[in-house]
Amino acid sequence: MTDSKSATASSFEQRYQVLVDQSLDLAIYFLTPTGYVETWNAAAERFKQYKADEVIGKHLSMFYTREDQQKKVVEYELDEAKRAGRYEGAGWRVRKDGTKFWAEVIICSLKDRHGNLTGFVKIARDATEKREQLDIIERQKQELIELSTPVIQLWNGILALPIVGTLDSQRSQIVMEKLLSAIVANDASVAILDISGVPTVDTMVAQHLMKTMEAAKLMGAECIISGIRPEIAQTMVHLGVDLGSIKTKSTMSRALEEALDILHIKLATNGEGKKHL
Repeated sequence: MTDSKSATASSFEQRYQVLVDQSLDLAIYFLTPTGYVETWNAAAERFKQYKADEVIGKHLSMFYTREDQQKKVVEYELDEAKRAGRYEGAGWRVRKDGTKFWAEVIICSLKDRHGNLTGFVKIARDATEKREQLDIIERQKQELIELSTPVIQLWNGILALPIVGTLDSQRSQIVMEKLLSAIVANDASVAILDISGVPTVDTMVAQHLMKTMEAAKLMGAECIISGIRPEIAQTMVHLGVDLGSIKTKSTMSRALEEALDILHIKLATNGEGKKHL
């Protein structure tokens, strides 16, 4: 019976070793309890360019960036794996030639039947291409946000910022930064925030608008909100948003008239009753 169990265990170990050795996408290797490399497979060699005799016996930190070494990232990851049984994360790693790649990793602690730590097994995959794709998507997202938040000079000293789409925290920061920069660059005295393209207004959106207008006031520009539709007005009242100190207009044209009035620019009326400067 004992011989049968030994044979089964040996067969399992052989099959496991074949699986590890033949893995092309996953670097799988064992570590001592203090983080020194004990085994090395072909995928690890392919990702990191080191042969087994160059890394076995060396500390895991040799693959981490200098910044991560100084931050003791390896120690943190191993401590987490020891505490929770498993650590999962991602970060930049360094190849033998000094180039970097983005690695997604899992570190599992290994314990004996008494619960004593005997080491770790680390599984990693090269996710550089995935990371680059995500970076491209994020850059495109930022570019779209920039394009969808134009600051327009309507008149000397008057700026308009038509907001189209959802106004979340990230976009609100961009709106504020662009508006404040434009106020300085154009020496503007009045800024019109047109929200006719904002689908809904909730408490968060209202807070973002108030913060933007407060920042503009600190820069010396008076703000006007235009494009307040009946349903948005009702929502603001329901939310208890206090716009008592803020000038509001239903349309951009009315907001422009208000802005011209603030700057003491009068509109004349022609024979047909139309207003012009």
